[in-house]
Amino acid sequence: MKDTVSGDIAAAAGSRNPFIDAVRAIAVITVVLGHWLVTSLVDTPTGMVIDSPLKHLPELTPVSWVLQTLGLFFFVGGYAAARSQTSFLTRLKQLALPTLLMLGCWAAVLFGLTVRGVDQGTAFNIGYLVTTPLWFLGVYLILLALKPLVRKLDEYAWGVLVPIALVLVLPHAVWWAAWQLGHALARRRIPGPPLLVIGVLGYALLTSFGGYPTSAVGIPGATVSNLNPPNYATLALALAQIGLVLTIAPLLTRLGTTKPVRWLNKRALGIFLAHQSALVTVTLALSAWGPLPGLQQPPDHPDWVWQRLLWLPVCAAVTWGWLRALQGRSARRAAPPPEEAVAAPASAVRTPAP
Repeated sequence: MKDTVSGDIAAAAGSRNPFIDAVRAIAVITVVLGHWLVTSLVDTPTGMVIDSPLKHLPELTPVSWVLQTLGLFFFVGGYAAARSQTSFLTRLKQLALPTLLMLGCWAAVLFGLTVRGVDQGTAFNIGYLVTTPLWFLGVYLILLALKPLVRKLDEYAWGVLVPIALVLVLPHAVWWAAWQLGHALARRRIPGPPLLVIGVLGYALLTSFGGYPTSAVGIPGATVSNLNPPNYATLALALAQIGLVLTIAPLLTRLGTTKPVRWLNKRALGIFLAHQSALVTVTLALSAWGPLPGLQQPPDHPDWVWQRLLWLPVCAAVTWGWLRALQGRSARRAAPPPEEAVAAPASAVRTPAP
């Protein structure tokens, strides 16, 4: 019997694909929660330093497997790029405005903080957290530029093996592999269970016997990270997550038709760009009353987790403020075609994104 769900995923050519929209929304939510829950700007006598509860509470490591979903971002990006007719230069221009606006705002803030005597270490850590998500856009643009090659490889069943092999010498090819799978999904059925099994077993073996860290994200002070640079453990996790969403495609397809998912998809890129800025804004704005539990205090005890959870609504509200600020300063542009992956400037705020 034909797999009608997978067939629908690959064949929905003229309208938005609710499955892809649902996966994109999940990726946005989990990446944002991941940064907000495992990243902390801690107030110390010598300045603010970056810390993580994963450093002090290793029992939280499995949370990183759920919240590090960058593979899903590139998976839906590859799918959308396969269907998009927008040129590379147009996409570059569309991404540049919101990014430059955000960087300009923080350049002014950091200059002001430096003038007021904030130490260089604190200024560096603030800038690092704010700009960390931007590497995604760089890799995304490179993959867009490789579209002719990606399309050529997609003509062969073994095409995805090329970026997988390249991970040996080019670690960021991990994201190309996820992108290539998304591109393939736009044309053909991809069975989910085999990818899920391969990914889970691969991650377990690589972290147990291959010397790779168990955590899916980097931990401050650790000498090795599964994200900087990405590696085969990162790829295994991406394959497991892609396999999982394909396996539960019927459920996600229904989820993708809901209003919250559509709302998130219109603002996905903007949320991705602004969420770290929101966390840093909240941390700095309330530092005069700090160090506050769950915010500027060290994340070295279990109570910190629920204390940080109480700050998430505040971070969400400030994220919305950043989106509104970017929108108010961005030139209005027409919305892009339905299934575009990372959207237009206003995409940073209101149009379809990654």
